[in-house]
Amino acid sequence: MSILHLLAAPPDTPSNQAFWKDTREGLSSGGSLSAYFLHEGASALLDPRLPKLVAQGLRLFGCPRAVESYAPSHSAEIVLGGPGLLAELIERCKASRSYNPR
Repeated sequence: MSILHLLAAPPDTPSNQAFWKDTREGLSSGGSLSAYFLHEGASALLDPRLPKLVAQGLRLFGCPRAVESYAPSHSAEIVLGGPGLLAELIERCKASRSYNPR
């Protein structure tokens, strides 16, 4: 895994918009990218922009509780896991970027 984006920001925040922009640009340049959704960031699983990014190679991971709380009706293929999975993803990536509410 090359780059990991951690999304915790809710929709309509500058951080959330930066996540979409940076992810789109990273995939367009041929980068290997994964996203881990936590807290309100899991609502991104319901965003209509997501399928196009997944088709370009974005791999999805998320906190089970966040997904259950903010996107229970999602249809994306996602690997769910808590702190252990997140730690492993961070350990394996070359770089990570966090998109937080503040």
